[in-house]
Amino acid sequence: MQSLPGEKPDLHLAHSHCYRHRSEVEASQCCGCFHCMAIFPPNEIDRWLKEGSGTAMCPKCGIDAVIGSASGFTITPEFLQQMRAFWF
Repeated sequence: MQSLPGEKPDLHLAHSHCYRHRSEVEASQCCGCFHCMAIFPPNEIDRWLKEGSGTAMCPKCGIDAVIGSASGFTITPEFLQQMRAFWF
């Protein structure tokens, strides 16, 4: 699922891992917010939207722009910046 070095990640596919993703986020080693660019462990998330299986709210900025490493995407500042530029 991840991009090869030099390739851009599939940002549409990545975005599909940003909602109704509670079990995936809880299984992640780290998470990132592509709104405020924070990187944090999943146990810092304390707010979830209640639809479906839950959408994480960023513990730093409160926006629902969280993706976890269990998505198959590597959570780095560069990846989060690409997501932010594309979706915001």
